[in-house]
Amino acid sequence: MTTPSPSPRLPFPSKRAQMSFLFLFHALVSGGFIVAYLTGDEDTYGMHLFAGYTVLIAVAVRLALGLIAPDGSPLRLPHPSRAALGQWLGWLVRGDSRAWRGRPAVLSWMAALLLAALALVTVSGVAADAVSKLEHLHEALSTLGLWLIVGHVAVVFGLHGLKHLQTAAPAPSPVHPTSTHGATP
Repeated sequence: MTTPSPSPRLPFPSKRAQMSFLFLFHALVSGGFIVAYLTGDEDTYGMHLFAGYTVLIAVAVRLALGLIAPDGSPLRLPHPSRAALGQWLGWLVRGDSRAWRGRPAVLSWMAALLLAALALVTVSGVAADAVSKLEHLHEALSTLGLWLIVGHVAVVFGLHGLKHLQTAAPAPSPVHPTSTHGATP
C-alpha cells in the first residue's frame, strides 16, 4: 500500500525575484503614500485617488503573496514574537553579537504594524470616498501611517548604523589589560 504524496507545491520565484518584488513594493508604497498624502485636497483629488489605489493594490498583492509564500521566503508574512523581541533587545543592550546575526526581531513587529496600518489607511480611504463622514478617520489613520513609516525608516537606518558600528569596533582583547598573564618581569 502506498502513502499518498502531499500535494505538490507550486514553484515559487527565486529569492532574487522575491527581493526584486519587495523593492518594487517599497517603491510603490512609499511613492504612492507620499503622493496620496500630499494631494488630499480638492484640486488634486484624482491624483490622490490614483495614488491611494496604487498603495491599496500593492498592499493587497503583498498580503496575498505573503499568505502563499513558503517558509524561509522573504515574502512570507511576519510572525512577531514578544519573546524573540525581548531576547533580541537583551542582546542589543548587552552588546551581544547575536543581535547582529539574521533579521532583528524588531523588524517583524515593524513590518506587521506597517502592513496593518497601510491596509487600514487604504481601506478607510475607499470607505471615506463612499461615506464622507469617514474622511476625518481616514486623515487620522493617514497621519498615523506617516509616523509609522518615518519610524520604520529610522529603525532601519538605526539598525544599519549600529550593525556597522558593531563590526567596525575593535575586537576585545582576550587578556584583561591589568592581567600579568604572559607578561615578562
